[in-house]
Amino acid sequence: MADITKRFVKTTQLKRQGNRRYQYNFHRAIGVILFLCLLGGCAAKDKPHQLELTPVAAPPTGIHYPGKFIWNDLLTDDVTTAKKFYGQLLGWNFKELNGYTVVENDNQAIGGMVEIIDTSEKPGAARWLSSMSVVDVDKAVSLVRQEGGTIENGSMELLNRGKGALIRDPLGAQLLLLYATDGDPRDKEPSISSWLWHELWSNNTEASLAFYQKLIGYDFSGDKNDYLILLKNERWRAGIRHSSDPDLEVRWVPVVRVANTKKIADQVELLGGKVVIEPQPSASGGSVALLADPSDGLFIIQRWHANSSEQEN
Repeated sequence: MADITKRFVKTTQLKRQGNRRYQYNFHRAIGVILFLCLLGGCAAKDKPHQLELTPVAAPPTGIHYPGKFIWNDLLTDDVTTAKKFYGQLLGWNFKELNGYTVVENDNQAIGGMVEIIDTSEKPGAARWLSSMSVVDVDKAVSLVRQEGGTIENGSMELLNRGKGALIRDPLGAQLLLLYATDGDPRDKEPSISSWLWHELWSNNTEASLAFYQKLIGYDFSGDKNDYLILLKNERWRAGIRHSSDPDLEVRWVPVVRVANTKKIADQVELLGGKVVIEPQPSASGGSVALLADPSDGLFIIQRWHANSSEQEN
């Protein structure tokens, strides 16, 4: 996944839209709110119930890949608009469960959407909440506390999904740690419009690396002052990007594989989203761009071609 990073414009060069600056410093309290949405505590239209989630692997695999990102949930105040945006932009399809929207690509469930109550702190805010596979959620929670992170909720049972805990790492990046009951999705080359990669924006890559090495046992390659590739059992699992911009929240950002970044970027504003960073060339001939959906949910798109099995997510 080096194409995502080696020639990617630094996050401090974010393009400002009009007079509005992109500041993603959400109050910590919203993390609890978002996780409770997954449990049904603040579902849309004041209908409290436990959400009917979907397994992250279908059919069940019974295998687990610690350190792999296995799911993404969009938490937004406007699921209807989000479905229209992502459906037209990426060709995703959607299936409605009891209060939960399943995102499908190529007839495979790859994520979900949950409608949340608007908040006075950040009206219209949205974010992609990523789930990382761990083998023992309780043990992971204990380590997070020990290392100075925050447990925002959990560990708790998630209906049809497994055991999870919402945490912030010691630098504040929000993440769902998950042991999936039916196992994790098998490793394979991501299809177009599926998740390709996940990267952490960190203002202290050395500290971030040390924490995730303790949490997962990652190996790594790369430059601690620029970009790090996290590996587990010789497979690339995620990246850490150095960012010194004080306006940017330390956070995990998901990457979607696309066939043509320019074509996708050209459609974004017509669909109500924003091109935060225009498509940029990558070292091996691909390209990447940073986008925001209509409620400011951030995600990266990348045109990428696999060169070796190690680059398959």
